[in-house]
Amino acid sequence: MKTLKFLMAAVVALAMTSCSDDDNSPSIEGELSIYINGEHYVINLSDNGPTNLTTLCTEFDADVTVDNSSDFQSIIIDGQTVKGGKCKVPVSKINADTQIKIAYLKNGHPGQVLLNTLHSGIPKLNVNGQAVAKGDFYLSFVYNRLIMKVNNKGEVLFYRYEPRTVTDPNDVSGWWDFKKHVTEDGTVYYSYHANDPKFASRLMMGYDPGMRVILDDHYKPLKTIHLKASLDGYVGDGEPLDGHDFYLFSLNHYIVSAYLDRPISDRNAKVSYLQEVLDGEVVFDWWSTSIPDMETWANPNFDTSYDYVHFNSLQVLPDGNLLCSFRAVCSVLKINRTDGSMMWRIDGAGLDPKYAFFGQHYVTLHDDNTLTVFDNGNGHAGPNGQPIPDTRLLRLTINPETGEVLGGGNILPASKMYFTQACGSFQIVNTGYVAGWGIPGDETSEYNRLVKEFDAAGHEIFSLSLNGSYTEAFFNASYRCAKYE
Repeated sequence: MKTLKFLMAAVVALAMTSCSDDDNSPSIEGELSIYINGEHYVINLSDNGPTNLTTLCTEFDADVTVDNSSDFQSIIIDGQTVKGGKCKVPVSKINADTQIKIAYLKNGHPGQVLLNTLHSGIPKLNVNGQAVAKGDFYLSFVYNRLIMKVNNKGEVLFYRYEPRTVTDPNDVSGWWDFKKHVTEDGTVYYSYHANDPKFASRLMMGYDPGMRVILDDHYKPLKTIHLKASLDGYVGDGEPLDGHDFYLFSLNHYIVSAYLDRPISDRNAKVSYLQEVLDGEVVFDWWSTSIPDMETWANPNFDTSYDYVHFNSLQVLPDGNLLCSFRAVCSVLKINRTDGSMMWRIDGAGLDPKYAFFGQHYVTLHDDNTLTVFDNGNGHAGPNGQPIPDTRLLRLTINPETGEVLGGGNILPASKMYFTQACGSFQIVNTGYVAGWGIPGDETSEYNRLVKEFDAAGHEIFSLSLNGSYTEAFFNASYRCAKYE
């Protein structure tokens, strides 16, 4: 009996000693130096809060390298053991409530750190319904340095993010025009436009001077692209690109756009410039000054004193020529890719009101000779001639030889009308339509919308939107939200 009492006392004393050791044990000192998909993070082991990742993908296992793995007896990341400083970690979900757990043993002491799968600074997306068209949504943002790929259920598949605070509406140095490219040999690349700090002094509303970032099929950066010297010698190597659009034939063959200061007839202005590069050599380029009449197309709804045409979309047509949209002059041009001449023009402001467009974005000609236009509608006139901003999704039938508009109109029901003051996109998909909403124009009940998918009858079946006030929605506005298979 005495022996039993002694053992019980010993157990109690041991328990008390263990509790005392735990309560007074020092926090584990040191750092974890880790690369995840090529991005470097230095984590203080004594920090309690989770670490934000700046990029992650659910489509491929995360490649992990721990620089200082020899400082630890063991490291296990979401059940995967780090061996030789490396491991691959499956990522099943990216959202604000999901973390990656790193458990470790250092100097005989266990510990853990957490990684947020979705950076806490990324605005929350509200999901309504489920999209059905093939492909995923690719989001880019006017002010946020953020690109995202989202599936038909509204789940984030990939993101890349550089946190910053923006309060100036002229600071449009976000990451623009995130898109997928599939080359003729079936190789997949991704790209987006990023600001280049060397050219920050040139930043202005509607112009984010920077570079095109090319990613491989696992979203890892491959190269960045700037301008090459123009054929006429006016601009040299390394000048910044404009971020509105980009066309990739192959990794070494592409078309870029730029805005450059150059004299026009009576003043200096931002001149639109297109450049085609093949194997490091400029094989075609085009200046808006090559069509002098463009100076006379100014629309009263836009200040064309400086940025006088404002290029914003590009399509390489099946015949090899270019279809381009110029917002400030409400015009769509077909441009000869051999000599740079204008083959035809659609003057959106001069059309019948049923077909008219003002300040348009994202213009596409389809095989059935229909032209889709995201008509921002900055200059639609009311019954007394007063401007009534009114964004429309136009699907027009045209003569592809002359550009003459033959029919069509707005596919958006009146109950879904909304004003997007700039940016945006409109696509035909295999089951209907997709609209990306750009920068909100007013405080309507849906100022926070990002993208909607409609069926063939124009009924809304899916939407992504933002939380927050109008100001928050404005500074989280998308540049484009397009769908790619």
